[in-house]
This record gives sequence, C-alpha cells and structure tokens, in this order.
Amino acid sequence: MPHDWPEDYINNYLIPYNRTANIRPEAVWGIQRESALINLDDMSLSMPVLVGRGKLQESLITDTDLDRYKKMCSNITVKEYFQSGHNLKGTEKKLFYTDVTDFLDTLSEGFN
Repeated sequence: MPHDWPEDYINNYLIPYNRTANIRPEAVWGIQRESALINLDDMSLSMPVLVGRGKLQESLITDTDLDRYKKMCSNITVKEYFQSGHNLKGTEKKLFYTDVTDFLDTLSEGFN
C-alpha cells in the first residue's frame, strides 16, 4: 500500500463514516506495514474476473484502472452501476448481488 494510504483511509473513510467497528485503525496500519508492492501491470490472470464499477464521481475505479484490468485479465466481465460511486451495495444492492450471483452461476456451470 502507498505510504500515506493508512492515514488517508482512516481519516477520510473509517472515522467520517463510522466504520471503526468494522476495521480498527490499528488493523489498517498493520495492512500497510505488512504489504509488499507488486507491479500488477506485469500480471496475467486467466481465471474469470468480475469487476463491479460505479459510474458516479465517488467510484474508485477510473477508466485507466479498467483498461489495466482488461489488459491483465483474459476472461473479464465488467458490470457498471450508473447510480453508484464506491458503495455498490448501498445504492444498487439488489442489482449488484444479482450480477455477482449470475457471475458465480456462470462459473459453476463449468463444474456440471
């Protein structure tokens, strides 16, 4: 994780949105401390990947990010949510869960 990530995450997400019951600030610092930087651009994933992406300003997946994911993944499904930013489960929960279920059902068809 980037060096300044924990402080930003804690002060701009955990505390303002009352999420400290979900993850303690100490855990965020531990994630940063134990993380190792890897270059995702060098990765190639052949497994099926589902990307759920909000289209409003708060989305954390930019067009550039999506292009990188498409280059990394040979089997990618992209679902976009036009009423959502980052919180897909808050604004479009039913549609998001339906898309995840459909994606998993498609994967399970390969096991029958």
